[in-house]
Amino acid sequence: MKRALICFILLIAIAAQCRSGRSHEIASQSVRLRVAVASFMPLAAGGETHEVEQAIAEALSRNERVAIVDGDVIKAALAGYAASINPSREEARRIGAAIGCDFFITGKAEVIHRQAAEPFVEAIIGVMIVDGRSGQLALFDFIDEKAATTKAALASAMKTIAARTTGYIDGMIAFRSSREKIPPISNERIEDLPEEGSPRAAGFNPPEFLNRVKPEYTLEAERADISATIEALAVFRANGEVGQIEIMRWAGFGLDESATRAIRQLKFKPATRDGQAVSVRAVVKYNFRRVN
Repeated sequence: MKRALICFILLIAIAAQCRSGRSHEIASQSVRLRVAVASFMPLAAGGETHEVEQAIAEALSRNERVAIVDGDVIKAALAGYAASINPSREEARRIGAAIGCDFFITGKAEVIHRQAAEPFVEAIIGVMIVDGRSGQLALFDFIDEKAATTKAALASAMKTIAARTTGYIDGMIAFRSSREKIPPISNERIEDLPEEGSPRAAGFNPPEFLNRVKPEYTLEAERADISATIEALAVFRANGEVGQIEIMRWAGFGLDESATRAIRQLKFKPATRDGQAVSVRAVVKYNFRRVN
């Protein structure tokens, strides 16, 4: 009888826990995302981007899962902040905190007149959706529409944005859910790379890299003429493998992924402390620019 009672209590506890979990999930899904559409930077001096910002804000506002932050609130919050689409995560996190949003959207946009056998107009938009809490680049989208006239190219780009808005919102919700998950606990001991000449540098030898890997300058970055610096915090393990990689300064346009792929290809002799191989965490920096 006692065993039956214990089992019954356990079943009640499990059922209550499941209901609580489902309630939390439903409540989480029912909370509207607070999204700010910040300024888009033109790729060339004098470019106008307000049409892009307005199109994104209007498309998002039609979805009941989103609450758009008022433009005046955004302008007041960003007073004193230098515009950048290549910020560090900390810089982006401070912007998100100043606005008080779940996500903010920024990017680059321009209409380019291309000379060819048959001249055409190209509307290029890089949409950057940034997590306001962590400063991470949560989503990036590249829109490239061509037409015979400026009006037609812009209209096509706006139509593409409207069609992809639901995907943007789904992506933001998925990113927020993944952020709230508790990461697995690792027992791996990882040292931070000590500063040269510091007390911790005594007996320490840094990793010895055996190759150089040049990251790809992506087609999207080339079309948008992007110059950027990617900074990644990478773990170089005692067993000679590359471990976790975190992008600490992002740029979108496929350059974050390109830098990550390059780091994964690095070959090295592990760092040592007092003759023993150790895992270390170090910053890897790549500079990207278009070469004509």
